[in-house]
Order: sequence, then C-alpha cells, then structure tokens
Amino acid sequence: MGQFRPLTARRVGPRRKGLSTFGLILIGAGLAALLVSYFLPGWVPRLWPLLVVALGLLGLVRRPAFVVELEALVPGLASAADRQRRRFSLAVVILGLVMLVFTSRLVDDRVAGPAVIIALGLALLWRRYR
Repeated sequence: MGQFRPLTARRVGPRRKGLSTFGLILIGAGLAALLVSYFLPGWVPRLWPLLVVALGLLGLVRRPAFVVELEALVPGLASAADRQRRRFSLAVVILGLVMLVFTSRLVDDRVAGPAVIIALGLALLWRRYR
C-alpha cells in the first residue's frame, strides 16, 4: 500500500503581502468598543447601534454620483448597481436594529442563541415544505 499523505490546502495565486484591510477594520472596531465601554457615559454603549442604523439609512436615501454617471454611459446598468447598494444599505439597517435590541437589553442573551437556532431550523423546514 502507498504512503498516507494528509490533504493540504493549495494556494491558487501568489500570496498577498501588505496590510489587511479587514484586519485593520477589526482592530478599529475593537478599539472603538473599548473606547465606548470605558471612557464614555453609561447611555452611549447602549445606543451606539443607532450610528449603524443612521449609516444604513443614509445609504438608502442618498444616491451616489457614480450611479447617475453609469446611467448616462450605459442605460440600465445604473439600476442594477443601485439595487445592490440598496440591498446592502437595508442589511446594514437591519444589523443595526438587531444590535440595538441586544445592547438595550430588550432580549435576554441566554434566550437569543437558542432562539436563532430554532428560527434557522424552522426556516429550513419551511423551505423544504414550500
């Protein structure tokens, strides 16, 4: 019999070097969370998700200039770009509202985890029987 060799992940392209944008975002978010929890008044840590909701609403209301330019260049292309932007903005608003519910302690943390698992199970069952 042949030798057993474990499977290893193979890299498709060259390894990227330099700063990781996602890593910098995570560091910034962690530092902001520390700032909020230690240096700001008590009501600020509960209401900071309102900033996320505001950013999402701004994305829903404001139409960037590049979308207007796309419509002038290629008719119909701007609507596809605008639709993706609106979906992302709506997702940001929903994420902010969910975070607001948890930071304002409207939902008990001990119930939230099992509730999410039950909701996912119900969604899978609904999808199967639909």
